[in-house]
Amino acid sequence: MKKNIFAAGIITGMAVLVNNAAADSYHYSPYVGADYIYSRAKFNGTHPEYHAGGIYVGSEYGQNFSTELFFNQSGSDTKNFATAKVKTSNRNYGLDVMAYLPFGEKNEFNLIATAGIGEYVFKNTVSGDKHHNDHGYGYRFGGGFKYAFTPNWQTRILARYVKLDQISDFKYTSEYSVGVEYHF
Repeated sequence: MKKNIFAAGIITGMAVLVNNAAADSYHYSPYVGADYIYSRAKFNGTHPEYHAGGIYVGSEYGQNFSTELFFNQSGSDTKNFATAKVKTSNRNYGLDVMAYLPFGEKNEFNLIATAGIGEYVFKNTVSGDKHHNDHGYGYRFGGGFKYAFTPNWQTRILARYVKLDQISDFKYTSEYSVGVEYHF
């Protein structure tokens, strides 16, 4: 319960900061996007690898800040241990805040810093047994690059480190994504 209150406080604080930035710039641009995500997690001494698809909906406030809601779903990865075969997959959803540093003649290039929080749900199946879901929070930090082909169409490349909390067998995951987005 305390972590839920803490997460709500962080999200509220980020919303206030973004709202202040929007009031100063008078520029608001909603957008939608889709990502291909490759991730590698730390699971019981091994490193499962996942290929995932993701969608996100966001709002850009001025040229330096945005917030977005995301949902990602991965395929499965199977690892063989001495006594069992373990099949895992994951899905996650949450909120990210982005900060941009634009450059280029028309500000078409942007360096990106991102931070966010999400719920991560891992589905584990051991040698054909009934599956077990393990879920907890993921604290996301990353950076990347964004390029605007036109004022409406943009692409981005991001790398993130996600510290997982309250998930018994998973400690962290590294995510690498390539996406395209449309700005209204």
